Amino acid sequence: MFVLDVSLSMEATDVAPTRLAAAKQAAKEFADGLPKQTPVGLVTFAGTAAVVTQPSTDRAEFKEALDGVRLYERTATGEGIFTALASAGTLPDGQRRIILLSDGKQTIPFELDEPRGAYTAAKEAQRKNVPVSTISLGTDHGEVVVPGNSLVRVPTDPESLREIARLSGGDFHNATSAEELSAAFDAMTCG
Repeated sequence: MFVLDVSLSMEATDVAPTRLAAAKQAAKEFADGLPKQTPVGLVTFAGTAAVVTQPSTDRAEFKEALDGVRLYERTATGEGIFTALASAGTLPDGQRRIILLSDGKQTIPFELDEPRGAYTAAKEAQRKNVPVSTISLGTDHGEVVVPGNSLVRVPTDPESLREIARLSGGDFHNATSAEELSAAFDAMTCG
């Protein structure tokens, strides 16, 4: 399951052309590089999470779903993981894995270890033997324009993503450019 942060901060241009555009392109390339029989599904999250595509070998459906994602307010990282866990439950043991790509700090709930928080979700993933590999996308210098044309800083939060990976038994990658993002996906394909 590919879990994509679609919070408004993904519009930052510190990863060209935007964090979201770079994420979409890298995810498509990653899906194309997987063995044809490997199913892949898409979950998006901002203030809530949604299964956009169930695990399937249909790469065209996955890519079309990526093209249609929109940005929303807030970041509910735990909900993204819990939603992916539910969807991945249809796959056989040993074939379940979550790849979580995010740029920022969880905002809903406030604490990462609350019942629906990211750390709680990561522990549940580990209990279900579903590693969560995480990618922190962006730099500490990211900014987005908000209504009224003011700039708001949107730094990344690699520390929480590193801990999510550790708690679940996954691996962590940091990407500050499209090239580093592609390298992170390549490492996951080979690993």
